[in-house]
Amino acid sequence: MNFTKAFTYIFDDPRWLEKLVIPLLVTLIPVIGWMVAAGYLLRVTRNVAEHQVEPLPELEFGADLGRGFNLFVASLVYALPILLVSTLLFLPLALTENNSDITFFAIALAIFGGLLILLYALFMMIIMPVVNANLAVKGRLGAAFDFKEIFRMIGNNFKAWLIVIGGTILCSVFIAPIGGIILVVGAIITGFYSQLIIAHLTGQAYAHSQAPGGQDAPLY
Repeated sequence: MNFTKAFTYIFDDPRWLEKLVIPLLVTLIPVIGWMVAAGYLLRVTRNVAEHQVEPLPELEFGADLGRGFNLFVASLVYALPILLVSTLLFLPLALTENNSDITFFAIALAIFGGLLILLYALFMMIIMPVVNANLAVKGRLGAAFDFKEIFRMIGNNFKAWLIVIGGTILCSVFIAPIGGIILVVGAIITGFYSQLIIAHLTGQAYAHSQAPGGQDAPLY
C-alpha cells in the first residue's frame, strides 16, 4: 500500500477544487449533508479500489444520499449491541436506591458490561473499515453484512487494514483537529480532508485484500 499517496492524490486531479467545493459545502447541511458527504466518500473508496487514475468523482446529491443512508443504517445495526448491553447492564445501577447488596451487584454488572463494550468496540475498530469498503464497492446494503467476504478480506491481508486503522487514528488525532485553530471553517475543511485520506486508504486495503498477502494488487 502507498500510505503517502492517500495524502496527496486529490491534488493530482486538475479539477480537485471544483470537484470538492460542493461536497464540502454540502456538509454544512444538518444531518442530510453528512449523509451525502458519506455517500460521496464511499464512491471515492470504490474508485480507489478499482484503481481509477482520478478517483475524485462529481457529487451526485440524490445517489450519494442513498449511499450515505445505507452506511448510516449499517453503522446503526453494528452499534445496536453496545446500546443493548448499555441499557441492560447499566439500568439496574440507575434503579437501585439504598440497598447495598443490590447496589454492589449492579456495580459489578456495570463493570462487566463495560468490559464487554470495550471488547466489542475493539472488534468494531477492526471490522468497520472492511464493512465500509465492501459496502462502497458492492453498492448494496447487504454487502455490509456479508461476513464471509468481510472475514475473508481480513484474513487475506490483515496488515492492510491495520494501516487503515493507523491512518484513521492519525487523521482523527492530528489532522482533523488542526482546522480548529482557524475556527469552524478550518475544522470542516481539515475534517473532510481527513475523511478523503481514510477513503483512499480503505480503497487501497480493499484492493490489497482480494488475494492472500495482496498478491497481484495494483500499484498506487
